[in-house]
This record gives sequence, C-alpha cells and structure tokens, in this order.
Amino acid sequence: MTAIAITTHPEAGNPLATLVADYIDAKRVEDQAKKHRLELEERILALAPAKEEGSQTVDLGNGFKLTTTGKLSYKADDLEALREITRGWDANLVPLKTSTTLDDTGCKYLRKERPELWAKLARVITVTPAKTALKVGA
Repeated sequence: MTAIAITTHPEAGNPLATLVADYIDAKRVEDQAKKHRLELEERILALAPAKEEGSQTVDLGNGFKLTTTGKLSYKADDLEALREITRGWDANLVPLKTSTTLDDTGCKYLRKERPELWAKLARVITVTPAKTALKVGA
C-alpha cells in the first residue's frame, strides 16, 4: 500500500483533504444515526415484541403498520457428531446441506500464476470489481 501525504489542511484549498474531512464528518454522523436507530428498534421491540419465529403485524392507527419478524439461527457445534447421529436416518430427515462455492483465492492464484489454466476457466467465470474500501487514519 502506498500512502500519499496530504500536507495542507482543508481550509487551505486542498480538494482531497476537504473531501476526506467531509467523509470523516459524514461517517461520524452515520455512526451516530445507526446507534440511534438501533436504540429505537430496542424500544419498539420492548413495546411490540416479535414472535420467536414468524411475522406479526400491528396496525398503528395512523396509516402505518409495524411488522416484526422473529427468526432462530441454527449452528452445528460438531458436524462429525451430527453426521454420526444421523448416519442411519432417511436422507430427507438429515438436516445437512452440502454446497459447492467458487474459491476466490484459488481463482486469484490461477489468474496470476497459471494464466493458461485460467484461460480455460475464464469463459465460465465472471470477474467484477468489488467496492473499493476507504480507510482514513492519522
């Protein structure tokens, strides 16, 4: 990573420094707004709690409706134990899914180090730029 020194202050007319200062201010306002929104969500849910799972709607009487949706997340603590427990079960009863996903690291390696192999894959893989990250520090 290359750092570019900004030696002037926003008030001195440096457009990049001015934009970064505005970015810092906007990020601070955004963080405050998010904190406030989350506090409001907690207060709303205290008055209109969600069901454990599923949706429920409350008519507020002012033209608005509030819908809360509860959801449970499931995580296996020991996949091997789960496989052992369900080994003799009918396949449609076993709560496991197998998924195949593209390995980004492998793609990056092939694209850079083995272009002849990448050329064969490139016709079935779409590569698009991700959002560029900004980091501002002192």
